[in-house]
Parts: sequence; structure tokens; C-alpha cells
Amino acid sequence: MATIEILSGALSGQTFAFQEEAKVGKDDSCHVRINDPGVSRFHAKIFREGGALVIEDLGSSNGTYVNFKKRSQGEKTALADKDIVFFGRTVTKFWVESPPDKPAGVGVDFLRETVPVKGITWQSADLEAELRSWIKEQEQIEVCRRLRLHQLDPASLDRLLQQSR
Repeated sequence: MATIEILSGALSGQTFAFQEEAKVGKDDSCHVRINDPGVSRFHAKIFREGGALVIEDLGSSNGTYVNFKKRSQGEKTALADKDIVFFGRTVTKFWVESPPDKPAGVGVDFLRETVPVKGITWQSADLEAELRSWIKEQEQIEVCRRLRLHQLDPASLDRLLQQSR
């Protein structure tokens, strides 16, 4: 049974399992109901097509991202195990089956086995701490890219930073 695992937001940690089809959005009729300002009423649909599970954006305002790539309205994208899917600001992980049980004390799982880690050289013996730091940096870069913060002039960026404190 395919599963969507919520990795961020108010529903963090929840999973939604389905067989053939799941609609994602704010509407009460959606199988995966996400109350996020960036999620549309009917945001996306995951369904079986030709033996594979595919996702299709249903014309959402903020788009659907699969592995950090925006998908156009009506564009069908095959999903693979451990794909990262953004619905608005909510980050999810797709599992072909249900997610594995997480051992106690393991906190770094957000991008594990999704972002390639080849070429990274570890500077310290504390691999877990360094991995956490690297993943946090990659997440911050992606948030900046998605919000287009890199396109702001310095004065606007300073004003935004002041408001966020």
C-alpha cells in the first residue's frame, strides 16, 4: 500500500496510506487533507497509470514539486520510493509501501537517501552532527530558492529579516 508521510507542518509525522488513488488538498473530500496556506482546495492527485503510481498537479496556485522540481498543471510524473514532494509549504515523502519503523534516537531522516551525498567529505568524527548541519543548509537553500529570496534587493531582504525576528 502506497503511503504519503508528512515531514513538516502541523501534520508532521502523520502518514496517509492508499491503494489506487489519493487526492491531496484542503477540501474535506481529499484523502490527504492538508491545511496549509500554500495548498489549494484540490491540489494534486496520485493514481495508478500503467502499473506505476503517478502524481498530477490539478492546477494548484503554488504548484507541486517532486524532488525539488516544479511540475506543471496536468503534467504526470512517475513517483519512486522516497521521492520528496512539496504541496505548498508542506514537505512529504512518498513511499511505495509504508515507511520503515524508525529506530529510537534517529533524527536525521528528512532528506536521507533522497539528496545525493557523493563527494561530501566529512571534517569531523561526529558524522551525525555534520550530516544534520549539511541537510539543514540544503533545506535553507531550497527554501530561499522556492521563495525567490535571492532575487530581492538588499534593503528588502534586510526588512524581511527584521520582520521575521
